[in-house]
Amino acid sequence: MPRIVALFASVAFLAVAITLPLFLTGCEGSIHTAPLPSSTAKLTPNPPVILIAPFDLTTGKWLVGRDGMELVNFKESFQTNFTMQLKTRLSKLAPSEMRWVDDLPEHGWLVTGDFITVYQGSRALRTAIGGGAGETTLQTNVYVYDLSISKTQYVLAFKTGVPDPKMDTGAGSGSAPAGLSALGEPISTGMGLGSGLKLDTTRTCREIAAYLTPYL
Repeated sequence: MPRIVALFASVAFLAVAITLPLFLTGCEGSIHTAPLPSSTAKLTPNPPVILIAPFDLTTGKWLVGRDGMELVNFKESFQTNFTMQLKTRLSKLAPSEMRWVDDLPEHGWLVTGDFITVYQGSRALRTAIGGGAGETTLQTNVYVYDLSISKTQYVLAFKTGVPDPKMDTGAGSGSAPAGLSALGEPISTGMGLGSGLKLDTTRTCREIAAYLTPYL
Protein backbone atom coordinates (compact mmCIF):
# COMPACT_ATOMS: atom_id res chain seq x y z
CA MET A 1 0.00 0.00 0.00
CA PRO A 2 2.75 2.58 0.81
CA ARG A 3 4.29 1.80 -2.60
CA ILE A 4 0.95 2.54 -4.32
CA VAL A 5 0.56 5.81 -2.41
CA ALA A 6 4.11 6.83 -3.37
CA LEU A 7 3.42 5.97 -7.03
CA PHE A 8 0.20 8.02 -6.99
CA ALA A 9 2.01 11.00 -5.44
CA SER A 10 4.72 10.80 -8.10
CA VAL A 11 2.14 10.79 -10.89
CA ALA A 12 0.32 13.76 -9.35
CA PHE A 13 3.56 15.73 -9.01
CA LEU A 14 4.46 14.98 -12.63
CA ALA A 15 1.04 16.18 -13.80
CA VAL A 16 1.46 19.50 -11.98
CA ALA A 17 5.00 19.92 -13.30
CA ILE A 18 3.76 19.45 -16.87
CA THR A 19 0.58 21.55 -16.57
CA LEU A 20 2.06 24.70 -15.02
CA PRO A 21 4.53 25.44 -17.84
CA LEU A 22 1.81 24.73 -20.38
CA PHE A 23 -0.38 27.33 -18.68
CA LEU A 24 2.36 29.92 -18.84
CA THR A 25 3.65 29.14 -22.32
CA GLY A 26 0.75 27.50 -24.16
CA CYS A 27 -0.12 30.56 -26.20
CA GLU A 28 -0.07 28.98 -29.63
CA GLY A 29 -3.85 28.53 -29.41
CA SER A 30 -4.40 32.26 -29.75
CA ILE A 31 -7.99 33.53 -29.87
CA HIS A 32 -7.12 36.94 -31.29
CA THR A 33 -9.95 36.76 -33.82
CA ALA A 34 -11.61 39.68 -35.58
CA PRO A 35 -13.25 42.25 -33.30
CA LEU A 36 -16.95 42.50 -32.74
CA PRO A 37 -18.90 45.04 -34.81
CA SER A 38 -18.32 48.53 -33.46
CA SER A 39 -21.99 48.82 -32.52
CA THR A 40 -21.52 46.18 -29.82
CA ALA A 41 -17.89 46.93 -28.94
CA LYS A 42 -18.52 48.21 -25.43
CA LEU A 43 -17.01 46.64 -22.34
CA THR A 44 -19.42 45.91 -19.52
CA PRO A 45 -18.31 48.15 -16.61
CA ASN A 46 -17.36 46.86 -13.16
CA PRO A 47 -16.45 43.30 -14.21
CA PRO A 48 -16.69 40.69 -11.44
CA VAL A 49 -13.24 39.43 -12.43
CA ILE A 50 -10.43 40.28 -14.84
CA LEU A 51 -8.71 37.19 -16.22
CA ILE A 52 -5.17 37.50 -17.59
CA ALA A 53 -3.99 34.99 -20.17
CA PRO A 54 -0.24 34.82 -20.89
CA PHE A 55 0.79 36.92 -23.89
CA ASP A 56 1.77 34.99 -27.03
CA LEU A 57 5.48 34.20 -27.32
CA THR A 58 5.40 33.00 -30.93
CA THR A 59 5.05 36.45 -32.46
CA GLY A 60 7.14 39.58 -32.60
CA LYS A 61 10.85 40.35 -32.54
CA TRP A 62 12.99 39.18 -29.64
CA LEU A 63 16.24 41.14 -29.81
CA VAL A 64 17.78 39.97 -26.56
CA GLY A 65 21.15 38.55 -27.60
CA ARG A 66 20.16 34.92 -27.03
CA ASP A 67 19.31 31.90 -29.15
CA GLY A 68 18.46 28.23 -28.77
CA MET A 69 17.35 27.05 -25.34
CA GLU A 70 18.75 30.18 -23.73
CA LEU A 71 16.26 32.23 -25.77
CA VAL A 72 13.42 29.81 -24.97
CA ASN A 73 14.16 30.06 -21.25
CA PHE A 74 14.41 33.84 -21.44
CA LYS A 75 11.03 34.11 -23.19
CA GLU A 76 9.31 31.86 -20.65
CA SER A 77 10.80 33.73 -17.71
CA PHE A 78 9.89 37.09 -19.25
CA GLN A 79 6.33 35.93 -19.97
CA THR A 80 5.85 34.62 -16.42
CA ASN A 81 7.10 37.84 -14.84
CA PHE A 82 5.01 39.98 -17.20
CA THR A 83 1.84 38.00 -16.48
CA MET A 84 2.34 38.19 -12.71
CA GLN A 85 3.01 41.94 -12.81
CA LEU A 86 -0.03 42.55 -15.00
CA LYS A 87 -2.20 40.57 -12.59
CA THR A 88 -0.92 42.66 -9.68
CA ARG A 89 -1.61 45.88 -11.57
CA LEU A 90 -5.11 44.90 -12.76
CA SER A 91 -6.01 43.68 -9.27
CA LYS A 92 -6.20 47.36 -8.36
CA LEU A 93 -9.11 47.69 -10.80
CA ALA A 94 -11.05 44.50 -10.06
CA PRO A 95 -10.45 41.00 -8.67
CA SER A 96 -7.94 39.43 -11.05
CA GLU A 97 -6.48 36.02 -11.71
CA MET A 98 -4.36 34.23 -14.29
CA ARG A 99 -6.34 31.98 -16.61
CA TRP A 100 -5.94 30.51 -20.08
CA VAL A 101 -8.81 30.34 -22.57
CA ASP A 102 -10.47 27.09 -21.53
CA ASP A 103 -13.17 26.92 -18.86
CA LEU A 104 -13.95 30.64 -18.94
CA PRO A 105 -16.75 32.06 -16.79
CA GLU A 106 -19.84 33.68 -18.27
CA HIS A 107 -19.00 37.17 -17.04
CA GLY A 108 -15.88 39.27 -16.64
CA TRP A 109 -13.06 40.50 -18.83
CA LEU A 110 -10.27 38.47 -20.42
CA VAL A 111 -7.05 40.38 -21.11
CA THR A 112 -4.42 38.82 -23.35
CA GLY A 113 -2.16 39.83 -26.21
CA ASP A 114 1.18 39.28 -27.90
CA PHE A 115 4.62 40.82 -27.83
CA ILE A 116 5.54 42.99 -30.83
CA THR A 117 9.12 43.92 -29.92
CA VAL A 118 11.30 42.98 -26.98
CA TYR A 119 14.67 44.70 -27.31
CA GLN A 120 17.14 44.64 -24.46
CA GLY A 121 19.02 47.67 -25.79
CA SER A 122 22.68 48.40 -25.20
CA ARG A 123 24.01 49.36 -21.81
CA ALA A 124 27.28 50.45 -23.44
CA LEU A 125 25.46 52.93 -25.70
CA ARG A 126 23.32 54.20 -22.84
CA THR A 127 26.44 54.81 -20.77
CA ALA A 128 28.68 56.21 -23.49
CA ILE A 129 26.23 58.31 -25.49
CA GLY A 130 22.99 58.76 -23.56
CA GLY A 131 20.20 60.84 -25.00
CA GLY A 132 18.06 57.78 -25.66
CA ALA A 133 20.73 55.78 -27.50
CA GLY A 134 20.62 52.07 -26.72
CA GLU A 135 17.37 52.31 -24.77
CA THR A 136 15.30 49.16 -24.34
CA THR A 137 12.00 48.65 -26.15
CA LEU A 138 8.89 46.71 -25.13
CA GLN A 139 5.85 46.86 -27.41
CA THR A 140 2.69 44.76 -27.18
CA ASN A 141 -0.69 44.19 -28.76
CA VAL A 142 -3.46 43.90 -26.15
CA TYR A 143 -6.84 42.25 -26.73
CA VAL A 144 -9.74 42.54 -24.28
CA TYR A 145 -12.75 40.22 -24.33
CA ASP A 146 -16.04 40.89 -22.56
CA LEU A 147 -17.03 37.33 -21.68
CA SER A 148 -20.69 38.28 -21.26
CA ILE A 149 -20.69 39.24 -24.97
CA SER A 150 -18.26 36.81 -26.63
CA LYS A 151 -15.51 34.41 -25.67
CA THR A 152 -14.08 34.24 -29.20
CA GLN A 153 -14.13 37.84 -30.47
CA TYR A 154 -12.43 40.68 -28.69
CA VAL A 155 -14.22 43.91 -27.89
CA LEU A 156 -11.18 46.15 -27.51
CA ALA A 157 -7.65 46.13 -28.94
CA PHE A 158 -4.78 48.56 -28.48
CA LYS A 159 -0.99 48.78 -28.57
CA THR A 160 1.47 49.76 -25.88
CA GLY A 161 4.98 51.17 -26.14
CA VAL A 162 4.59 52.57 -29.65
CA PRO A 163 5.71 56.09 -30.63
CA ASP A 164 2.47 57.07 -32.36
CA PRO A 165 0.26 58.71 -29.69
CA LYS A 166 -2.83 57.69 -31.67
CA MET A 167 -1.92 54.02 -31.21
CA ASP A 168 -1.19 53.86 -27.50
CA THR A 169 -2.01 55.33 -24.11
CA GLY A 170 0.72 57.95 -24.27
CA ALA A 171 3.45 56.51 -22.05
CA GLY A 172 6.68 56.42 -23.99
CA SER A 173 5.51 59.18 -26.32
CA GLY A 174 5.80 62.11 -23.91
CA SER A 175 2.26 62.36 -22.51
CA ALA A 176 0.62 60.88 -19.45
CA PRO A 177 -1.62 57.85 -20.05
CA ALA A 178 -5.28 58.58 -19.51
CA GLY A 179 -6.33 57.42 -16.07
CA LEU A 180 -2.79 57.14 -14.70
CA SER A 181 -3.42 59.65 -11.94
CA ALA A 182 -6.61 57.81 -11.04
CA LEU A 183 -4.49 54.76 -10.27
CA GLY A 184 -2.47 56.75 -7.80
CA GLU A 185 0.64 56.63 -9.99
CA PRO A 186 3.12 59.52 -10.27
CA ILE A 187 2.66 61.64 -13.36
CA SER A 188 5.98 61.00 -15.04
CA THR A 189 6.16 59.64 -18.54
CA GLY A 190 8.36 58.35 -21.33
CA MET A 191 11.91 57.43 -20.36
CA GLY A 192 11.35 59.30 -17.09
CA LEU A 193 9.81 56.11 -15.73
CA GLY A 194 13.14 54.35 -16.13
CA SER A 195 14.96 52.21 -18.66
CA GLY A 196 15.68 48.49 -18.88
CA LEU A 197 13.26 45.64 -19.67
CA LYS A 198 12.32 45.25 -16.01
CA LEU A 199 11.14 48.84 -15.83
CA ASP A 200 9.62 48.56 -19.31
CA THR A 201 7.49 45.69 -17.99
CA THR A 202 6.28 47.83 -15.10
CA ARG A 203 5.56 50.72 -17.46
CA THR A 204 3.65 48.49 -19.91
CA CYS A 205 1.48 47.02 -17.16
CA ARG A 206 0.71 50.57 -16.01
CA GLU A 207 -0.23 51.51 -19.57
CA ILE A 208 -2.65 48.59 -19.85
CA ALA A 209 -4.28 49.39 -16.52
CA ALA A 210 -4.51 53.07 -17.43
CA TYR A 211 -6.13 52.27 -20.78
CA LEU A 212 -8.77 50.07 -19.13
CA THR A 213 -9.58 52.43 -16.25
CA PRO A 214 -12.06 54.64 -18.18
CA TYR A 215 -14.11 51.53 -19.09
CA LEU A 216 -14.85 50.63 -15.47
